Amino acid sequence: MGNVRELAREIRAREEPLVKEYERLASAAVTATEKKLASLVLGYQNFQLKSLDLFQTEVPDRFHAFGSISSDRVNVRRGPTAKEVSLFLVDRDTPVIVKEIKGLWVEVRFADGREGYVFKDYVEIEKAGG
Repeated sequence: MGNVRELAREIRAREEPLVKEYERLASAAVTATEKKLASLVLGYQNFQLKSLDLFQTEVPDRFHAFGSISSDRVNVRRGPTAKEVSLFLVDRDTPVIVKEIKGLWVEVRFADGREGYVFKDYVEIEKAGG
């Protein structure tokens, strides 16, 4: 059995082709309910793939939760204040490891290992069990 990074890469390689199948499902949906459900399933599959990428960096021993960015072009800052310099921008649905919540700010880690602070309104924290 390989290490967690190798396993996550293997799972991602097997799961990635399913995106095309879920896109076909979404295209075949007719009713509003079918379209909504197919869209959700496709979104979950894309989120799963992005989440598997979190294993490609060192996962902290302690963290608060998993989550995702909930808005487009969100600033990731050096510290927990709007006065801190923006280190980079991230887009909606980018998965994160929520390391800590500090007042109105969330300390996050990304799949590529970068870390910073995001205003709490722009992080959707995943509930236990999905």
